[in-house]
Amino acid sequence: MDRLQEEGSSPIHSFRLSTVSASRPTETGMTHEPTGLDLAMKLHYLKVVYIYSAETARDLTVMHVKGPLFPLFEHIPWIIGRWRRHDSGRPFIKCNDCGTRFVESQCDLTVEEWLRIPDRSVDESLVYHQPVGPELAYSPLIYIQMTRFKCGGLAFGVSWAHIMGDPFSLSHFFNLWSRTLAGEEIYCPKPSNLRRGFPNPTSTDKEPRSIKRVDPVGDLWVASNNSKMTTYSFNVKVNDIKSHLPANKNEFEILTGIIWKTIAKARVTCEPVAITIIRPDPNGLKHRAVRNAQMISSVHVDFSVVHANLDEILKAIGEATDETFLINELGERDDGVLDFIVYGAKLTFVDMSEVDFYEAKVREAPPISVYCNVHGTGDDGEVVVFPAAEEKERVVTVTLPEDEMEKVKGELNKCGLIKALK
Repeated sequence: MDRLQEEGSSPIHSFRLSTVSASRPTETGMTHEPTGLDLAMKLHYLKVVYIYSAETARDLTVMHVKGPLFPLFEHIPWIIGRWRRHDSGRPFIKCNDCGTRFVESQCDLTVEEWLRIPDRSVDESLVYHQPVGPELAYSPLIYIQMTRFKCGGLAFGVSWAHIMGDPFSLSHFFNLWSRTLAGEEIYCPKPSNLRRGFPNPTSTDKEPRSIKRVDPVGDLWVASNNSKMTTYSFNVKVNDIKSHLPANKNEFEILTGIIWKTIAKARVTCEPVAITIIRPDPNGLKHRAVRNAQMISSVHVDFSVVHANLDEILKAIGEATDETFLINELGERDDGVLDFIVYGAKLTFVDMSEVDFYEAKVREAPPISVYCNVHGTGDDGEVVVFPAAEEKERVVTVTLPEDEMEKVKGELNKCGLIKALK
């Protein structure tokens, strides 16, 4: 039965929760076994918000939105199952059709008023989020929040347990929903049919730099922080990025170099000389499936980032070491019962530039705004880069300890990435 959530003073209110499952029951006894890489992502969650104009979404009812989810979940039944543990303690999903939580809410602002807010991290209030646990048998893996704006526009906020799949997986899921809404036939391969083989390094006796083991969390999949974390989001033009290095360089790598140096200036006493870079697997882009297939690399330098020039920093970034195989092996250790963080174990840069968020069209119209971030970031922080509505812009979302953020924003202002402090 639907229930009302406690309301606060936010312009977002009137929450109602219900459950959506598959239109047909899944085969009895079906289970889904996570990989070591999946398990390494256990304490992280993805948050994505899609906003559609009133002209596009005004006539969409709750049943219009829910309807495509029922057949979609038939194709991806493991994402509406629930976690269990083998006798060894290793988690697995029982595909028991328990469903996902669907949240309805209202916003007192119009879409236009909402989008006037410069810092898009405000969109996180459009994502209903609960972590997995402490009762694994009752914890949904996805929350979908549908918020109706005063003007009739709609926002869809998705909270997604990263253990199920990477940002491409979330985007693929929502794109399939939009295609089903349009009446198209869809297909989604099972991860077992696309099992990725990670390149095996010459030596595997070392620990990956880009992952950090944490104290056991039990059945509540939340990592604790020593610092209070905060998020700031801004748009930047591709030309403004490339003006820092006119040569034909990748804008994500240029942004990584600039912001790495910016954060190093803010951390005077503990300059970060190691970072993690998370990018899509170039061999996996052609396979659209729900799984973790990202490439996780480590960069370590023996020089001062603050005093280095950008060319020197970019050279180091170009020589990043792929640690995905090592992380997959570590995730499998002790039969998958160990707990880790990846995002924020070291300062982490996440390239979502190629994620096709804007392919999620409703009545042939793309969203007018998309927001994305990772929840569960460690104390070293993270920077996420993803497409903006304007083709020649990128959105940058920075999550850092609260006491660093104003210093970092000041440095971003000095180098021209943000025009004024917000």
